[in-house]
Amino acid sequence: MRPLVFAHRGFSSKAPENTMAAFRLGWESGADGVECDVHLTADGEIACIHDYDTGRVSDRKLIVSESNWRELASLDVGGWKASKWSGEPIPTLRALLAAIPENTVLVIELKCGPEVVAPLVEVIDESRRDQDSLVVISFIEDSLIELKRVRPKLRSYWLSDLDVQKDGSVKPSIEEILGTLDRLGVDGFGGQSGEGISQSLVDALKAKGYALNVWTVDDAEEARRMKRIGVSSVTSNNPRATMDALEG
Repeated sequence: MRPLVFAHRGFSSKAPENTMAAFRLGWESGADGVECDVHLTADGEIACIHDYDTGRVSDRKLIVSESNWRELASLDVGGWKASKWSGEPIPTLRALLAAIPENTVLVIELKCGPEVVAPLVEVIDESRRDQDSLVVISFIEDSLIELKRVRPKLRSYWLSDLDVQKDGSVKPSIEEILGTLDRLGVDGFGGQSGEGISQSLVDALKAKGYALNVWTVDDAEEARRMKRIGVSSVTSNNPRATMDALEG
């Protein structure tokens, strides 16, 4: 059985990340899900954008948390990728939830603090989407704690870099990962592709009922290794190529 494949910020190798164009290409590619990043605007809208500001993907640098949605919505965040994407706006999470097919998983990465949780739950409830098709992920522990407090049955994963030390050990260790997951009360772990993703980690997580997502898997051999060791899901900038590698 292959891991689920999620399109990283949409089909971001083809279209500008975190835009509706990229998300559509993601689910049209046959990916099992699409992943988006979200920030909370100054007036309480949830915007799909990775960075804290718009400088990398737009010709204007606005801090998302200090800007109103109307101002952010006017920006072109597609032209940096290619001229054919010019005019692509920042989408809202609400718009993405309205458009994504019911049989496609939506992975939502919280890029800000626990203040986003109440608006997030409100938008999810308004969408009437089945919670089983949603996964919320974050590096930010306080955001995950608050999410589990108000919506304990909504699946969530804690994210962490996996740093290989000079002696070959990995930080955080497997024991530290398990301890953090237990403390946060979440449902899984997300770590980056590479040496830190091992059979031992997979086995330890499975033994305690935790899922494992690996990002960002764009290499065919690494994708096949993820299948061999039994990870739950992988996130890819090119989900079609990754699925082809897994199914070949």
